[in-house]
Amino acid sequence: MADERRDVGRVEAPVPVPEASAGGHSSRAPSSSPDSGAAMARRLQVLEGLLSEVVFQLDAHGRVAYLGPGWEKLTGTLGAVFQGHPLLEAVHPPDREAARTLLEAVATQRLPDARQELRLSVGDEARWVVLAARSVPGLPGEVVGTLLDIDSRRRAEEAVATRERYLETMVEVQRRMMPHQLPVDLYASVVEPLGRVSAASRVYVFEMHRSAEGAPLASQRAEWCEPGIPPNLEDPNMHGLPLLEALLPEQASALIRGEPVQGLPWSFTPVLKPMLEAQGVRSVLLLPLHVHGQLFGVIGFDNCREARPWGPIEVNLLSGAAGTLSLALEQRTDKALRVRTETTLRRTEAGVHLLIEAFPDPVMVHVGDGVLLSVNPALVQYLGYRDASELVGRHVLELVREEDRSAAQLYLGQALEGKRAARAVEVPLVRRDGETVVADLVTLAVVFDGAPAWVTMARDFTERKRSQAQLILADRMASMGLLAAGIAHELNNPLAYVLSNLDFLHATVGPRARPLTPDDLVECRQVLDDAREGAERMRQIVRQLRVFSRVEDNREEPVDVHRVLDSVAQMAASEVRPRARLVKSYGVVPPVRGNEGKLFQVFLNLVINAAHAIEEGQSETNEIRITTRPEDGERVLVEVRDTGGGIPPEHLRRIFDPFFTTKSAGLGTGLGLSICDTIVTALGGHISVESSVGVGTTFRVALHASSPLDTVARHGL
Repeated sequence: MADERRDVGRVEAPVPVPEASAGGHSSRAPSSSPDSGAAMARRLQVLEGLLSEVVFQLDAHGRVAYLGPGWEKLTGTLGAVFQGHPLLEAVHPPDREAARTLLEAVATQRLPDARQELRLSVGDEARWVVLAARSVPGLPGEVVGTLLDIDSRRRAEEAVATRERYLETMVEVQRRMMPHQLPVDLYASVVEPLGRVSAASRVYVFEMHRSAEGAPLASQRAEWCEPGIPPNLEDPNMHGLPLLEALLPEQASALIRGEPVQGLPWSFTPVLKPMLEAQGVRSVLLLPLHVHGQLFGVIGFDNCREARPWGPIEVNLLSGAAGTLSLALEQRTDKALRVRTETTLRRTEAGVHLLIEAFPDPVMVHVGDGVLLSVNPALVQYLGYRDASELVGRHVLELVREEDRSAAQLYLGQALEGKRAARAVEVPLVRRDGETVVADLVTLAVVFDGAPAWVTMARDFTERKRSQAQLILADRMASMGLLAAGIAHELNNPLAYVLSNLDFLHATVGPRARPLTPDDLVECRQVLDDAREGAERMRQIVRQLRVFSRVEDNREEPVDVHRVLDSVAQMAASEVRPRARLVKSYGVVPPVRGNEGKLFQVFLNLVINAAHAIEEGQSETNEIRITTRPEDGERVLVEVRDTGGGIPPEHLRRIFDPFFTTKSAGLGTGLGLSICDTIVTALGGHISVESSVGVGTTFRVALHASSPLDTVARHGL
C-alpha cells in the first residue's frame, strides 16, 4: 500500500483546464450567478488598468466602438467623447494618411496585422505612439488594436540627434569664420549650414545702415532657401526697410540689447505682419549681429511649414553662430584691421568660448596632454562644482574613476590621432561629492589660444539608461507572461508528489497509526527523500525566477554560462516541447564576464524565438541545438540553432531594430532581439545571425571570458 501511494504521488497528471470556445470563454456550462457577465467585464477592466497600452476596437466603418481606460491618461480626454467617431480624427494630421492606409489594409484583411509609429493630436501638441492593429476573424471590417505611448523615447532620441547635429554645424561655422584668411562672402558661409541644421525654410542676413536723413534702415544682403521656397533677395521691399520702426518697441529694444526676438506673424506690427504672411512665413526668429557693441544687423530664420516656436536649445546654439559671425564682422572693420595681428588669436579663442558657453550639454576644452583649459557652466553644474576655476588646470583623467583611467587614456589617444570626431559610450565620471555619473563623450579637434586643442562634449546617459531599463523590464514581463503556464506546470508537478508523500507520512506516523516496523522506517525515509527532491526542484525554479527578475542589478561578475543555459532550457521547456527536441552540445569553456540575470534574458529570448520559428506538432523532426565552445582563447561562443522556416533576406537586416517583428500579434513585442543586442553589446560582446529560408536560423553570441579580476561592473569606455 505504501509503495502504491508513493508511486501515485509521482504521476504528473495534467490539471483539468476548461476547454476554450471561439469567443475566448469557457465551453463549460455558464455560471449560475446572474451577474457573471458583469463580473467578467469588471475583471477585464481591472486587467486593462494594468496594461501600459490603450486597447481599442473599431467597427466596419473605422469608428471607435471601444477605448480602454488608458485613453484618458494618454490624451487627457474621455474615451466616451470619441465613441462613434473615426479613430483617424485623433491622429496628427501629417500622419493620417499613413494611419488610414494601415487600418484599411488590416480591415480588408490584406494584412492580418500591422504596427507603425505615428503621432496623436493631444490638444495643441502631438504625442508619439505605436499603433498595432489586427483584423477580427469572422467579423469583416472590424479592427482591434493597441496604442503604446513612446513619446518620451522619441523626443529623447530627437533631442540627442538635434544636439549632435547642431554641435557639428557650430564647429563647422567656427572653422569657416576663424581661419587666418576670412572667406570673401561671410554671409554665404553661414546661412546655408545654419538653414539645413535648423530645418528653417529660409535664412537671411540684414545689414543696418542710415538714410540720407540719418534714419536707421536695414537691407537684405544674403539668403538661403530650401527647395520650393521663393527667394526674397531681389524684392525691393527688403531693401531700405525701417526695421526697428517696423518692430514693436520691446522687440526693437531686445535686438539692441543683443537678445533674440521670435514670434508668429500676428505677434508683429501691422507693417511686418502682411509682409510675413505674403511670404508664407508661419514663424520667425531674429538674432542680432553686434559689432563693437552696436547693432550691425540681424540674421533671420523663417519657418514656412508650421507655426511652432523655436526651442531654447535651438535659440542658444543659433545665437552662438550669430556671435561667431559678429566676431568675423568685427575683424573686417577698420578698427579690427588695425589691431588684427594682435587680436586674431584672442578672437579665435572668444569664438570657441562662445560656442562652449552656449551649449546646453557639459563641454570641456583640453590640450594634448589632457590638461583642462576651459569648461562651460553646464559641466560645472553636472559635476557638482561651484565654479569653473575648480576644474581648469586639472587633468581630464582626474574626472574619471581610477579603475577606468587606462581605458580613458586609450580613448584620448584615439581622439588625438583621429581626423574625425571620436566617441566613447557609458563613461563613468566622478562628481565633486564622490558620486558617479555616466555619460557619452564626443571629442572634436579645434584651435584654441593659437594652438591645437580638443573639445569634449559629455551627454548625460541617465535618461537613456532609464529608457533602456524600462524596455528591458517590458521584455522580461512579456517573456514571463508567455511562459506563465509552463512555469506553473513546472511548479505543480513536484508540488503534487511532495504533497502526496507528505500525506502518506501523515497517515503512516499519525496518532492512530500502528507501530512502525524497521521496513516502515526505511519506507518513510525514502518518502522523505522523494519529498525533499521535489522541494529542491521547486527551489531551483524559484531561484531562476529570482535571477530573471533582478532588473536593477548591473553587477558584472564571472558567470557559468552552462548553468544559465540549463536554467533557460528548463524555463522554456513548455514552449519548446510541442515543437522540437532541445539538444545541448556543451564544450569546455571558462566562465564569461557578464550578469547572470541579463544573460538569462538574452538566451531565453533566443530559445523562445527558435521555438516560435517551428510549427507545433513536429517535435520529432525538428531540433533546437544549443552549442558552446571557446573562441580565440579570449571569448566564449554560444550558438542557438533551429530547423525552423528561416528569415527572409529583406527582414534579416532589420532583425535587431526596436519594435520590428515578423510574429503574429500577441507572440512578440518586437523588443526581444533589440534588447539582446543592447545587453550583449553593453557587456563588450557581439551577437550575429545567419539564416536560410526553409533551412533554419543560427544566432551566435560571443562573450568575453572572465579574468580573476572581473568581480565588479565595468562600464563601456
